[in-house]
Amino acid sequence: MRPELFQIFGVPVYAYRTLLAFSFVVCTLLAVRESRTRPGGVGLSPLVGIWAMFGALIGAHGFYILQYGSVFDLWRAFFVWEGGLVFYGGLIGGVAAAGSHLALRKVPYLNGADSAAPYVALGEAITRVGCFLNGCCFGEVCRLPWAVTFPAHGPAFDAQVGAGQLAQGAPHALPIHPTQLYMTFGLIAVCLLLKRALVRPRPAGMVFFGYVFLYGLLRFLVEMVRGDSARSVWGLTVSGAISAAFVAVGIAALAYFLRRPRSLPE
Repeated sequence: MRPELFQIFGVPVYAYRTLLAFSFVVCTLLAVRESRTRPGGVGLSPLVGIWAMFGALIGAHGFYILQYGSVFDLWRAFFVWEGGLVFYGGLIGGVAAAGSHLALRKVPYLNGADSAAPYVALGEAITRVGCFLNGCCFGEVCRLPWAVTFPAHGPAFDAQVGAGQLAQGAPHALPIHPTQLYMTFGLIAVCLLLKRALVRPRPAGMVFFGYVFLYGLLRFLVEMVRGDSARSVWGLTVSGAISAAFVAVGIAALAYFLRRPRSLPE
């Protein structure tokens, strides 16, 4: 764990926040370039990243409040500095905000979403490294050769003590699945697959729904070994249940596109 990277004049620079900001900037610029160079792409403005960033932060914090707090506190979703972010809330908020921006500029939404899809995956891949350094989003106890061990009094350690798996005076947490890194490597693969899919013109929305399917499948598998979330939805975590829905929506959308005659993006 290294939640604090360094300090500048006594001000701490945190790993997760730094990588989150870095991923938004870099992946927005990559998505804008992709939209202007790929076959059939519609040029995006870098402003779409700013809209998406604010929408994602509000959505992620709002979803955290709904999942772990009370609906009556949802008004605090705007207080993003309080901490507590859930990716699916961020994805919904970011997509909604970016869609609003594209609608105001009269840019075809699905075409823009196709250009952005690989870099949404890449952005989360970068951010998950921040999760690893922060020690959050950790996995279940395991004895595999690549298991990782976090230090005492971190999130994994405290959860294991609370579950009776570990004594309070233990020197470190039990070995666990590095779920953050599973997501990072998996999302890099998703990014590369989607980038390859953009080489040739496809029906507008096909690449985006490819992301929906691939992300849902990856996240569903990783949620099976997450150790920080209760399995409260038919034996699944909340994110696991949402992931299953993503897989279903992705399959339905891709089946629809594959049955359509090939055409240029709209």
